[in-house]
Amino acid sequence: MKKTIISLLLLAVPVVMSAQLKVFSTGNVSLKTTANNPYAYLMVSPSTYTGYSSYSIGTLSSTYVTKAFSAGVMATAFSDSPLSSYRSFGVIGKAGNATSGYNYGLFGMLPGSNNGGAVVGVLSDQMGIYINGRYAGYFNGDTKVNGTLYATSVQNTSDIRLKENIVSLIDKEDGNTTLDKIRRMNVIEYNFKSQTEIPQAERDTISPEMIRKDDELSKDRHYGLSAQELQTLYPYLVKEGQDGYLTVNYIELVPILIRSIQELKQELDEVKGVSGNAKMTRGTTTAVSGASASYNVLYQNTPNPFKEQTTIRFSLAKDAHDAAICIFDMTGKMLKKLPISSGETSVSINGWELGEGMFLYTLMVNGREIDTKRMIITK
Repeated sequence: MKKTIISLLLLAVPVVMSAQLKVFSTGNVSLKTTANNPYAYLMVSPSTYTGYSSYSIGTLSSTYVTKAFSAGVMATAFSDSPLSSYRSFGVIGKAGNATSGYNYGLFGMLPGSNNGGAVVGVLSDQMGIYINGRYAGYFNGDTKVNGTLYATSVQNTSDIRLKENIVSLIDKEDGNTTLDKIRRMNVIEYNFKSQTEIPQAERDTISPEMIRKDDELSKDRHYGLSAQELQTLYPYLVKEGQDGYLTVNYIELVPILIRSIQELKQELDEVKGVSGNAKMTRGTTTAVSGASASYNVLYQNTPNPFKEQTTIRFSLAKDAHDAAICIFDMTGKMLKKLPISSGETSVSINGWELGEGMFLYTLMVNGREIDTKRMIITK
């Protein structure tokens, strides 16, 4: 009988308990708020809802459509001014000792077919952010991993349509070749310093877990470059982190290594040509010397990328006949065929003839493809 009376009281519209807890006929509950119709199953707030200063659990009701979002759980731990003490956690998740492999401190799902992120992190007070794709995790801002990052693949955005002010390393000369700079890079083997070596006053601001991980990392031997030394050769590969220490973009070192291999191949081809030990059919990237060649070579166009005009250089063997420079689009469709003779060393292409984009050009001699290279025409 007592249980029945309590249930009837809870169904009242609305019932106020100690002026702090309100239960509504919809089943929604508000705590420490003056809201007359909480927009979620549970709403907790020190005052009438303003901005994002409330905490809620459950799907938002239709009366909240004007705010343009719904939240399963919304929690805020924020001070209007920076504090020098205390800790702030928007959401804390702790899980463990269930079936091994099935413990999740924080779990996010993205069912359905629309774009979005199962877990999203931003560095601003921004509730709405457009995500072009479907991702398990999406972070808009610098992300730091204090430990080892495991991934089956790492992709960097490199679409030519997103790039401007393009300069080919082939055309960019500052007195040193890429290979010269690679030779000057000092590859070192080292250990990271342990966090235990920093002053105790600074250690008090670092969590014990972070110190433990850093101490484990300091035991391993590593290979790399000195950021300070690399900065003198390729300053754009070195950045200063938010902690004041220099970082190296090792991924963008890969194209530089590729260019150095191209230069090394060029040197080897030149040696072979001088000694007469081999007949070259692959191209190099230096200017034509003008000497009579005993082999067919296609060179990289200069400048590249270009807007108005570029020059394609080549050298033909004395026995070359039926030679031509053929230009294709990226689908393989031939756009131009320029017949050439053994007395010629170059042809010129105007940008307006082909339009903006990336194109392929091939040296054909005696019905055989000698080499194919790419050129880029910009606006």
